[in-house]
Formats: sequence, structure tokens, C-alpha cells
Amino acid sequence: MHAAKITEAFGLSRPTGELIALTHQSCQTWTLDTADGRILLKHAAHTPPAAIAYEHRARRAGIAMPTPIPPTPAHIDGLGAVRAYRWLDSRPLHPGDDIADWLGRTLALLHHVSPGDTGGPDWYQLHDDRWQAWLDAGADRRWRPALRRHLPDIMTATAAVARTFADTDDHVTTHRDVEPHNILITADGPVLIDWDSAGPDSAGLEAAHALYGLATHGRTTADPAIIRRGLDAYLDHGGTRPAGPGILARRLGIRLGRLAERLRISLGEQPAGPRDLAENDDRADAQIRSIPAFTRQLSADAALFR
Repeated sequence: MHAAKITEAFGLSRPTGELIALTHQSCQTWTLDTADGRILLKHAAHTPPAAIAYEHRARRAGIAMPTPIPPTPAHIDGLGAVRAYRWLDSRPLHPGDDIADWLGRTLALLHHVSPGDTGGPDWYQLHDDRWQAWLDAGADRRWRPALRRHLPDIMTATAAVARTFADTDDHVTTHRDVEPHNILITADGPVLIDWDSAGPDSAGLEAAHALYGLATHGRTTADPAIIRRGLDAYLDHGGTRPAGPGILARRLGIRLGRLAERLRISLGEQPAGPRDLAENDDRADAQIRSIPAFTRQLSADAALFR
């Protein structure tokens, strides 16, 4: 039933198969075979128009990405707002894939698309009083003893992240989710996917985060050669060298942001979605206990960017 509505909305030839659910992580996705080839459908009810506009600008700048099919989005009865892309024959990024130069160049292109936009993601804006409020509200939660014990560590880390971002002046609109799981390998090379989180951030903090993510992908420790080559490519294509002891603060901020999300879910402050509540609380407990060691490791690895 939905297939014909979809092909009509996107101006495609008739469907040759049914709508097939693909994944449901941050948002629901499907595939659909048509006479014009396979397409990927993605739920877009929560994708900001500004993120869609930035994606189009980044495509015009020459960044390798899936080909969107207009309109973006289309409204389909029974599905809501969805976006469509031409299907990519691809595979996930492997730890042995040599893409450091590509990543550095891509980050530099991303950061020249829309410079000067101020603001940043929520993970830079966590405040001490939130952690104390969650501790007070979680009297019967299994993660409460760990949070009580590590509250000073978490407050110190939260303040460091906020301070690092406040000291930046390299604000841009950018992808904001340049992670190994959002890089696909095609016959023509790497492709950056999943642009729904695009928005303002610090260019240097995102560059350091992305290069560190590649250097640790599938590894127990960061590969300095990957960071060095990626950073050289970033600088060669107009990027500015990330610097300072808090250069990996973005990674710490995301860890704290994900922990905060788990606490909100545990306390009923936001919907759980497909998450199992018991597993959510178990992971929150583990993440709280990991914060001191995680912070120390990032502090040590900041030296890799000198």
C-alpha cells in the first residue's frame, strides 16, 4: 500500500517490490525496489530543515554522500515525513581501510561550507545541577550508588567540556556525527552518510573527535599514524590545527550526553523507545563507573595531536 504512494511522491517509476524495514536505531529506515532501481527511505519527522539545507550545500561542495531524491522530505500517509536516497552498493568501514587522507580532506570541506555559525550540541551544555537532581531522583535505581560515588568526577568532566567549548572561536555548521559507522565504502571510495544531526559545532573539536574515532576504530589504542596523516590532510585542505589539553573534550561530552540520556530514560523524563529499561539501567551503571578511566585516557591521548 505504501509502495505506490512512495514512488508517486518522489516521481519514480512503479514499485517492483514491497517496502522492507531495514533498521530502527536513531530513526526508522526501509528499502524499496522500483523500476528506477532500489531506494533507501528514512523517517524524517525529527530532522531539522536546517540540517537538510546544510546537507545540500555540502553535496554541492563536493563531499561524497548518498544521492537524495527530491522532495526532501515527502509526506506519505501512514509513514509521515520521509526522505529518499538512491541505494548505494557498499559495505561498512573496516579497521584496515586506509581512509585517513580522505577523512582529513572531507572534514576540511565540511568546515568551509558554512563557517561562523555559533552554538553547539547539548552535550556541551550539561550543568552540574542536573546530575545532582538525577542522583536525588534515582533512589531506587541500580545506578545510584555509582552516581553517588562518581558524582565529583562527572561534575569535573562536565565543567571541563563546557569550558573547552566556551573557549573555542572556530564555530561552523557541520555534520556532527562523523563516526566510523557513518562511513560506507563503495567502489568509488568512502561515502559519508546520516546527515540528520547537522548543526553548529566547533570545527577543531569535531576534527579531533573524528580523527580519533578513526584511529581507535576496531583497536584497543589509538593509532598515531592515522591521526598524523588525517591531520596533515585536514591542514593541507584549509583546516586549522586543533590544539589544547581539552582537544578531545567533544568525545567526553558525547559520553556524558549519552549517560544523561540513559538517566532521563530511567527516570521517565523521556521515552524509552525501543530500549529495554533493565538493559538501559545496566548500561548507565557501567558508563558512570567508566568515566574516570575514560577521562584519563582522553587526557593522555590529547598528546597525539601535538
